[in-house]
Amino acid sequence: MKNPIICFMGLDGSGKSTSINYAYEQLKIRGFKVEIVRAAYVVKVMSFFIKLGKKILMKRNSNPYSGDYKNYLESLRKQSQKKGVYKIFSFLTTCEFKVQIFFNVRLKHMLGSVLLIDRYIYDNAVTYAANLGLDKDYMAKTISGKWKHAPRPDLIIYIKTPVEVCCSRKDDIPDPLYLQIREPLYDAISKMYPTVIISGNQDKQVMLDQVMGVINPLLEK
Repeated sequence: MKNPIICFMGLDGSGKSTSINYAYEQLKIRGFKVEIVRAAYVVKVMSFFIKLGKKILMKRNSNPYSGDYKNYLESLRKQSQKKGVYKIFSFLTTCEFKVQIFFNVRLKHMLGSVLLIDRYIYDNAVTYAANLGLDKDYMAKTISGKWKHAPRPDLIIYIKTPVEVCCSRKDDIPDPLYLQIREPLYDAISKMYPTVIISGNQDKQVMLDQVMGVINPLLEK
């Protein structure tokens, strides 16, 4: 396969970035045109409007990293039930992600790059489901509906790492609950779509070798 799209998913602190950076270096050494894409989570194009919408929605609770995460979550879920401004906010974030997917994924893939994607449509579905207290049916509907035109990856790698290990590696997680509500959602995604699961709670080099072990066959096709 000339230039596969390889998607990495998993909890913050799971080992995704370490795996992606290693794969990037290995492929560069071998002469591949390869790019790391951090898709859909860095708001750029509509940053002002999205931040404004979030402040209007959440008022003092607009940042999950600056206070009581449980209170933030409760406030977000309450606002989502009211529709109105939340619907506009959701529309703007969807438009933002679609623009980024076009330029960072579709276009770069058309130009011949092997893409290593950190956070993609699956992570997007997990985030929304976690924030709104929804389940796998919502995620399936989101991926097959809202993201039906997004380029599908040739390989999904799920770096699965226990919550407590992730928390010990990261000092910017707002609350263990942030990861706890996401873990079963990632597990559900891994059963819904063809996914290779690699443990992030093992010797680092063993993990990295396993990552390359599933990537290499794609590049040999």
